[in-house]
Amino acid sequence: MNHRLVELASSVSSSVEKRLFAEYGAVFATTATPPPTIIFENSIQVDAFQSTLTLKAGVFGDYEIQLQEEALNALWAAAAASARIGFNITARAADSGGRSYDDTVRLWLRNVNRGLEHWESEARIAAERAKSIRDLSPIEQVGVILDLEENEKLFFGTFFDRSILYSVAAPGASQHLSMLAFDVTEYDNAEVTAVLGKHGWHRTVPNDLPHFTYLGHPEAVLPELGLRYLEQPYGDRVYGFWTPDLKSIGVRG
Repeated sequence: MNHRLVELASSVSSSVEKRLFAEYGAVFATTATPPPTIIFENSIQVDAFQSTLTLKAGVFGDYEIQLQEEALNALWAAAAASARIGFNITARAADSGGRSYDDTVRLWLRNVNRGLEHWESEARIAAERAKSIRDLSPIEQVGVILDLEENEKLFFGTFFDRSILYSVAAPGASQHLSMLAFDVTEYDNAEVTAVLGKHGWHRTVPNDLPHFTYLGHPEAVLPELGLRYLEQPYGDRVYGFWTPDLKSIGVRG
């Protein structure tokens, strides 16, 4: 069992932390440097953590991305192996690799503001209540938005029919902040997925198909580390994701 995964699991103290750990906690099983906390509270904490990392930049397709050195080296090796069988591994966008706290806040607020505008127009949220949510800090908004979704079925995903976490990570919880995540253009190519897996890159966030996380382990040992394999259908395909096995690692509630 991965000691860091178990340690973080034992520190879960709220329903919000449990939800975020379930969504993004696989990153704590990495052979590289994991984040020190389930959720960073601000940019100061993120900057302090990122300043301790050995980072490396590389170009994948049209974009240069930055990752932890171990992760980038593994990604380069995967790209080379994929090229030998006739496929590319490229970045979907300029922010496909490491991100700053402000990057994650920008994406979060985009969905929060769009959602509030939508539910106000549907007369499901009063203007005064919407303003009170906008006035909260991003870290304070996380619990409020997730509570609205769970208890009032007011969803903040892109099409307002699913959770906001289907569209963006909670600010401070994104695996991109740990410089260990990469969004792959060729995500629907099964051969590319297999090559990435052989080099320690695995899908770890359900509902985010292009998103791969550097765990550094072969797939065969992931269950021993406290992760479980989850399959979900999308269109005519079934995709697999490695997520924390909450029961086996002792998350309560």
